[in-house]
Amino acid sequence: MVVLTVSASACLPGVFSQNNPDAAEETPDAGHPDAGMSDAGGADAGLPFDAGNDAGSVARYVYVATGSSVSTFELELDGGTLAPLGAVSTGGGSTFAAVNPAHTQLYVVGSGSTGLVKAYAINPADGGLTFLNEVSTEGTGPSHVVVDRSGKWVLAANNGSGSVAVLPVHADGMLGAATDSEDTGVNAHQIVVDPANKFVFVPTLGGDCVLQYVFDADAGLLTANTPAKIDTVTDAGPRHMDFHPNGKFAYLINERNNTMTAYAFDAVVGTLSEVQTVNTLPSGFADTSYCADVHVHPNGKFLYGSNRGHNSIVVFALNPSTGEMTLVEHVPTGGDWPRNFTIDPSGTLLFVANQYSGDIHAFAINQSDGKLTPLGEATMVSGPAFVGIVTQPR
Repeated sequence: MVVLTVSASACLPGVFSQNNPDAAEETPDAGHPDAGMSDAGGADAGLPFDAGNDAGSVARYVYVATGSSVSTFELELDGGTLAPLGAVSTGGGSTFAAVNPAHTQLYVVGSGSTGLVKAYAINPADGGLTFLNEVSTEGTGPSHVVVDRSGKWVLAANNGSGSVAVLPVHADGMLGAATDSEDTGVNAHQIVVDPANKFVFVPTLGGDCVLQYVFDADAGLLTANTPAKIDTVTDAGPRHMDFHPNGKFAYLINERNNTMTAYAFDAVVGTLSEVQTVNTLPSGFADTSYCADVHVHPNGKFLYGSNRGHNSIVVFALNPSTGEMTLVEHVPTGGDWPRNFTIDPSGTLLFVANQYSGDIHAFAINQSDGKLTPLGEATMVSGPAFVGIVTQPR
């Protein structure tokens, strides 16, 4: 058995426009499906949870966002089962978590009148968390956080205020005050660092664009790239994106019009160019649904996205030369409102957090065709909104 500590943090990305399913999260309306619930963003292209690959030599600590606490689980890799071990209070709503490259610290963003990033030390023996400090995200309603590739900077996206911030990481893992803060307009839902740690991208859900920045990893500064943004179609609602392991492509999931867009990435100048856009829902599905999370499989052959409402994971096969997507299947998530999901670093398991039904389901990933097969019984967790995996050497 592998000891895993699960961090329960929920996502309150802030006030969205009325046609966004997350609009009521900060001040919930009793008639809205999100009333009284917190919401967590999906995993990020900057690999917030690092990909180890030796199942026998690492322990896996799973962090599940459920509200205002960090819960502890143990993962059985063979069966994909989780055993709860304990919980630590985060002192308030949380939105997303990211681990540093050394796997020694976990950073959690929390929403409120003033956004905060909280730093925790990770105990490598059991995944337990010890609070270090907290600093402002220089905005409100943060929905996402990522650690850069060097481990020297934490970057946060403020969905409520429409801004992003860069925060220095001290030698002890504690955070310092922001070295940069940029106005992004409406609903900065995610912040992504490219594989070479030279460029940063910000999907703005309410702005129908992805902002493009040059990242100074020495000074912790962002400068608008040329062009400064790439537009989506009107009311697409760009939410999250993930880079292909080969560094040549990136994939953006669009919340409002239920589409997935493939981009070619120019690693020299740091800009995106659209290759293809496809629907994430089955043909003929006419009910309400909203996209949420996106992940490229570690082997680069497959792409996964979550549909909230249709309650499914869509699976695409990827062309390694063109980046184009071909539909493989739609798989029911076994619950309601799959807000977030993650792929085990070994590439063999996928975990889905069904927020409304309060359960986490595990799926085996077929390495040949990318198809998903449900495993065992669900792990019941109240309002899971985020799930991520951190590996540690045995």
